[in-house]
Amino acid sequence: MKGPSATEIARRIEARIGDGDLQAGDRIPSVRDHAIELQVSPTTVAAAYRRLRERGLVLGRGRQGTRVAPRPSTEAGRAPAIPNTIIDAMSGNPDPAALPPIETTLHGLRPAVPARYGDPLIHADLAAVAETVLSVDGVNAEHFTVTSGSMHTIELIISTEQFRLGDRLAVEDPGHIPVHQIGRRAGMELVPVTIDEEGMTPRSLGIALRSGVSAVVLTPRAQNPTGAAISAERAAALSRVLADHPEVMLIVDDHAGPVSGVESFAVAPPGPRWASIRSLGKSHGPDLRLALVAGDHTTIDRIEVAVSTGPGWVSHLLQRVGARLLADDATRHLVENAASRYDRSRRRMIEMLACGGVEATGRSGLNVWIPVHDEQAAIEAARGAGYAIRGGDPYRISSPAAVRVTITMLSDPQVDELAAALVGHLTGAAATPRM
Repeated sequence: MKGPSATEIARRIEARIGDGDLQAGDRIPSVRDHAIELQVSPTTVAAAYRRLRERGLVLGRGRQGTRVAPRPSTEAGRAPAIPNTIIDAMSGNPDPAALPPIETTLHGLRPAVPARYGDPLIHADLAAVAETVLSVDGVNAEHFTVTSGSMHTIELIISTEQFRLGDRLAVEDPGHIPVHQIGRRAGMELVPVTIDEEGMTPRSLGIALRSGVSAVVLTPRAQNPTGAAISAERAAALSRVLADHPEVMLIVDDHAGPVSGVESFAVAPPGPRWASIRSLGKSHGPDLRLALVAGDHTTIDRIEVAVSTGPGWVSHLLQRVGARLLADDATRHLVENAASRYDRSRRRMIEMLACGGVEATGRSGLNVWIPVHDEQAAIEAARGAGYAIRGGDPYRISSPAAVRVTITMLSDPQVDELAAALVGHLTGAAATPRM
């Protein structure tokens, strides 16, 4: 008798998860054992597990096997709480000391008429600087609007673009957790695109596009979690690959902006539908829930309709604070200094690891990405030295195991100490690596 197909195996496991027979964290049989049990090829079971992983239903945990993924919740994608006795190298936050004084800026605003129902969505102060800010990064700002951040924008786009259940979304792998969650929550199938230090690889993107995707979400710099940054040459190569697929929508998430520490190079939209998002969260403060969004007329109109019929508008008070910060020379220098310090810490971490024989990446942004064989063991080694780092599993679809280190709040001695702990664990070396 013919055994079940990969689709049937995946559906059975999904049904058991839905019925509560399998709970978050439960281990499912290995590919080999399940193949013997069902009398099918291991390749068939592996394909079923891959589909479950791409849909976010299971997680591959290396030696710990394949386990049922946690259900999405308000805590999904959030880093665990860090005890006061442990140094934070995991949260992905900018250094609070490197952020502009939002409260001072707020108190310094000139008196103005409070926002009212029916007012324009974009406050005049922000509109006056938005086009310049976007244009500096090479973005066509003919049509733009304001939202409450990058993820808010991506969610609005996905929900208003009339994508159908089962449509395919090309995403970075490893990639930003909320992007993956938004796609899955919308019922889209995630198509993982391999990345290197320069972002999405043209070959992997080409394979994804030929599989029939409806949209691509890419990060031009400070890619989370790897720190990848698209070079001018890579931007040109990706533009050429995309050009053969004008039906695909391109969504560019420049979530870190100038604090990335590198220039942004534009990837050309393949067709009429596109959006480019410039968030202020990483550069000016996570609580400044603002993003400038440029795009084609239809996309911007749909975003504005969704905002108007939902929350109504993005706080004009926040917009005025954002406009003042973007136009302020002192704030610009503060952001540049933060970018320079983050760049120095990233480079130091990578060089210290390299001196100990450990490979790591992080061309830009707030994080360093370190390939490992066992994520949990690396986390425990770092914690033993007094540091909290983050496992890469939540960021990955099918990419290899790794851990993420946030460098923003680490001093040079702390960078050295954490690097030494990781080198000692990963190589068994007892000596401290030297620059």
